[in-house]
Amino acid sequence: MTTSPRNTATRQRPLRPGHGLLGLALGAWAGAGLLAAGAPADAAPYRVRTLATGLENPRGLTIAPNGNLVLSEAGRGGSGPCLVVGSGATLCYGNSGAVGLFDRTTNIYSRALSNLPSLANQSSPLFPEGTGLADLAFNGSGQLFGVFGFGANPTLIPGAGSPLFGQTVAIDLAAGSLTPLADIAGFEATQNPDGKDLNSNPFALVVRGDDTYVTDSGGNSLVKADAAQQVSLVNVFPEELVTTPPLPFPFPFPEVPAQAVPTGMTIGPDGALYITQLSGFPFAPGSADVFRYDFTNPVTKFASGFSNLIDIAAGPDDSLYLLQYSDDFWGPPTGSILKLGLDGSVRTIFDDLVSPTGLAVGRDGTIYVANDGDGVNGQLLALTPSPVPGPLPLVGVGVAFAQARRLRRRCAGLSPARSARARRPAPPATASGLDRATPEG
Repeated sequence: MTTSPRNTATRQRPLRPGHGLLGLALGAWAGAGLLAAGAPADAAPYRVRTLATGLENPRGLTIAPNGNLVLSEAGRGGSGPCLVVGSGATLCYGNSGAVGLFDRTTNIYSRALSNLPSLANQSSPLFPEGTGLADLAFNGSGQLFGVFGFGANPTLIPGAGSPLFGQTVAIDLAAGSLTPLADIAGFEATQNPDGKDLNSNPFALVVRGDDTYVTDSGGNSLVKADAAQQVSLVNVFPEELVTTPPLPFPFPFPEVPAQAVPTGMTIGPDGALYITQLSGFPFAPGSADVFRYDFTNPVTKFASGFSNLIDIAAGPDDSLYLLQYSDDFWGPPTGSILKLGLDGSVRTIFDDLVSPTGLAVGRDGTIYVANDGDGVNGQLLALTPSPVPGPLPLVGVGVAFAQARRLRRRCAGLSPARSARARRPAPPATASGLDRATPEG
C-alpha cells in the first residue's frame, strides 16, 4: 500500500515552505528520528532506475497479482469549484486524477483510468497539495480497491466537485469504472472520534477478507468498513506532548501537544496490521511511531523514534520497510527508506529521495517508490540491491602469489640477447600497423 503527504489533514500548524503537500494535511512531521537517525546504513548499495516521470501528485503504490505496478495520481485539480482545506490553502477541483499502470513486461507506464476527481493548489505551476485518489490495494481475489482523500471539514464535500472525496471505491480497470463503497469522511462528520475539529483525510487502506481498514489522517483514527460498507471505529491515535524543535519563526511554547496523523498501513509478515504515523506540528524530531494491531487486541505502539513516516510495506525477507517523507521537516525535502525488523532492529537502507509519497516491495526484493510526490513532476523509481564484492578467497590469494613467482622466474631466465631485445625500443609504427594492432570491435 502506500500514500504520501497526501494531504493528511493537519488541524494546527503553519504551512511548511516548499512542502505544500504536507502542508495540506499531513499533520505530522519531525526531524531525524531517534531510532532512524542512529540506525546504521545497510552495506548494500542500490541501483536506481526511473520507470516513469511526469506523475501528477503520485500517492498510493501497490503491486498487482501479475507483478505489474499500480499507482494513484491525485492529479492537478482544475478550474473549480474551490475550497479552503485544513492547511489553509485554497484547492480547486478538476477531473485530472488517474490510476497509473506500469507494465513490467513492456516497461511502459500508462494511465489506465483517467478523469478522476482531483483538488490541487492552482497558484503554483507545480499544482502542489493534490488531493484525490490517495491509495490502492488488492484483496485476495485480485479485486482492486481505492480510497479518496479530502483534507478538510467533511461537510464541505457536497460543494467540492465530487461525492467520491472521502470514500472507498471498487475499481474495474478493464471497464474503466469506479463503484462507491464506504463513506469514511461521513463517519468523521457524524462521529468525530478524536473530539477535535471536524477534519477528514482518508489516507491509506488495507483489505483483509470482507473488511477494509482505512487510516483517516485528518481524524487521527483507524476505521473499518465491513462487507455491508458500515464504518466503525477501531482506534483513535492520541496527541503526544513533544518538545518544540528550533523553528524558522518565533514560537513561545517549549512543549506542545502534537496530533498523531496516522498514514500508511500494511499487513506484516506475522499477519498483524502495521500503521505508520507522521505526527503533527511542531514536527518534533523522533516523534513518529509505528503501531501494531493484531485484529483482536487494542492497537499498541510497536516502534518509536522516526520522523515523518508516510508509508510502510512488508518485504519478502520478513522485514517492514518504512518511508520517511522527509528526514527533517524544517530542512531540505530529503526522504529515506528504513528497514524495520520484527525484533525492533532498524537500518537506513536508502537516503537519497525527494519528498517520496508511496512505497511497495516486490517478491524479489525490489523496492518501488513514488518520488517527488508534491507536484506534477513525480517519478516512479525502482531500487534494486547491488551485490558488494566479497573479500578475495584465501585460495585465490595463494594462486595469485604462485603465478607472480613463476613470472619472476621466467623473466630472470631470459638470455642476454633476449633481454636486450626486450629492452630495445620498438620502431615507430605506421598508420596501417596501428590499425592492424588495434583490437576489432
